[in-house]
Amino acid sequence: MPRTAQAILDDALKLPAKERKWVAEQLTTGVNEEAFSALMQEYGEPEPGYDEWFKVGVEEALADKSPGIPHKQAMEQFHEAIRRARKLKRSA
Repeated sequence: MPRTAQAILDDALKLPAKERKWVAEQLTTGVNEEAFSALMQEYGEPEPGYDEWFKVGVEEALADKSPGIPHKQAMEQFHEAIRRARKLKRSA
């Protein structure tokens, strides 16, 4: 059975900080250059500081020890937020 993304992230959380940083760098660079080029053509260059901001976010996520939220629960929360937003929009 293939490992899940959650299992891979759980293992990444156990890495020393320097190795977690390497994982974050690997996730943010060199991934599907063709798709990246297409996005660049459509949206242009990212704002200055975006890469650093994104890397910091990945590192924080990898270091986060809080319990995860099951997918089903997260989707229920997401759909509830959409329902509330639609209700507010209709009443406005």
